[in-house]
Amino acid sequence: MEKVDDVQLIRNILSGDDAAFSILVNKYQKSVHALAWRKIHDFHHAEEIMQDTFLRAYKKLPTLKNPNQFAGWLHVIANRLCIDWVRKQNRMQEQKLVVQSLEDTRPEEIEASSYTHHVSEQRITEKTERYHELVKRLLEKLPENERAVVTLYYLDEMSTKEIGKIMGVSVNTITSRLQRARKRLRTDQELLGQEFFGHLQLSDNLKENIMSQLEQLRSKFDAFMAQVKSDPASRAGILTEACNEIEDALKGEITPELVHLAADEIYPYMGKLGMEKRIPLLRKYMEDAPDNKERFWAHEGLVYSLASLERNQGAIEEHSRLYRWTSEHLSDEYVLQAASDMKVAGCWAAEGRINDWIQLYNEASERLENRGVSYHNRCEFLQAGVDILRGNDRFDEAFLEIEKLERANNEPDSEHYFQFWLIAKENRLLMYGKQEDWRRFDQIFTEMSAYLEGELTKRDAGQPVNLSDLMWLAHDIGCCLLWSKKYNEAKRFLQVAIDLEDNNDYGHFQLAASIWASEKDREKTLHHLKVAQDYYVRNPYNQDTYYPTFLETPEFSDVRDDPEFLKVLGQKSEGNETS
Repeated sequence: MEKVDDVQLIRNILSGDDAAFSILVNKYQKSVHALAWRKIHDFHHAEEIMQDTFLRAYKKLPTLKNPNQFAGWLHVIANRLCIDWVRKQNRMQEQKLVVQSLEDTRPEEIEASSYTHHVSEQRITEKTERYHELVKRLLEKLPENERAVVTLYYLDEMSTKEIGKIMGVSVNTITSRLQRARKRLRTDQELLGQEFFGHLQLSDNLKENIMSQLEQLRSKFDAFMAQVKSDPASRAGILTEACNEIEDALKGEITPELVHLAADEIYPYMGKLGMEKRIPLLRKYMEDAPDNKERFWAHEGLVYSLASLERNQGAIEEHSRLYRWTSEHLSDEYVLQAASDMKVAGCWAAEGRINDWIQLYNEASERLENRGVSYHNRCEFLQAGVDILRGNDRFDEAFLEIEKLERANNEPDSEHYFQFWLIAKENRLLMYGKQEDWRRFDQIFTEMSAYLEGELTKRDAGQPVNLSDLMWLAHDIGCCLLWSKKYNEAKRFLQVAIDLEDNNDYGHFQLAASIWASEKDREKTLHHLKVAQDYYVRNPYNQDTYYPTFLETPEFSDVRDDPEFLKVLGQKSEGNETS
């Protein structure tokens, strides 16, 4: 009801009723003053900021697109004024110290210094404007709810608690949106520089130089991504150039920004060569990292790089070191993250030491109930345990972890609830299928299928549903059916997934396998195989084709040398190299 009242008041104000604005002021002045007081710790100046907030809100009211969001919008204005006030106070203090230091300085030195300062300020302003433009471009990549959270958190410097109060959602939801946004930006090969600058005490000049260098490197990397999308064959040459650029930069001062750019955004796309280059860089950065979280990031990246190169012994040794170090220096969430790395768990298994990994996992799991371990951290850890235990045929232990995951996944309103629900059901299907326990398999399959059909019926009736969740549900059911050799049923669900999101390249590949296993229909199989291959190679993040997966797929065992299949996968027949 409160929001409806605000909407009507705003309509009245925009129609010329100034008395309606007084009602809004009376309604929100206490909360605005409380916010300002909490931010600047000065009661009387908080009153001034409160007055300025309402004055600015009145002037900008015609620009408010959604009157239902007036309360949050008003508090954002107040928060920005608080930030400006604090910065102004800091500048005044700095100027006061400068004036005091000038008493013993010759006039000509003051004049030269003033000119230098003026030029420096101009350059910083220009760089800042370009940086803000970069941030704006990054934010445009995000969905509206994630963009709002990132803006409030990074640019308006609000806490997750404050943002949750403004947006009317829980702190966990805000944290999850921040995590998704960061992941999405990294996937797009972009990072918010403020995320790194936040914990570093750098001079403005050094920040300016770093941003200038990074802008140039990122600009070239953006060009690389665009060109590879249109011409995948150009990848190798452009990557070599990008690698040379980043290595020249690393010969100078090694900053966190440069290390992240090299380790996360250049080297991973160079295959084994990139992983080889990544290892010494991360080893060196571990020694120079500005804080423990950065050291954790570097050490975790080192473990992953060794695992990717199948240096199993080295990966296991570094993983053990990382786990022990993290247990002593960082919070429980980092310990759980270090223990549950699926890539390195494969190294333990390859060396016949899966029991040692399970012991480490069980030791870490004692922290699950500690305060500070969030719902999402807990479920992610258990998900990794389930997947790794099931992948190593430790079914009894995996079923126990599934039960823990199902108990931990106890927040139906959470945006991650469906994700963990699906993981638990999918793993049950896979294990029941492998055990040929078809009674239990059919029970889970019927439950998942009924849910999917119900949501599709809602969609057809025009009711809101999460299409992405439905796509993954249909896709995962289809894959489980395929792996259980139930090909006809698998085709139906994989087709539903493709209908919901056509650019699901693995869905097309699995559908091709199902069609070939059940029908031997060459035309339809090759069609879906080609669609999968085309989607896959157009993605600049992918270096290989579907050919290795094709060779490992038992349903295609009778056509591994077939010229038509090889051609679709970008291969030449008769054992020739990739075309």
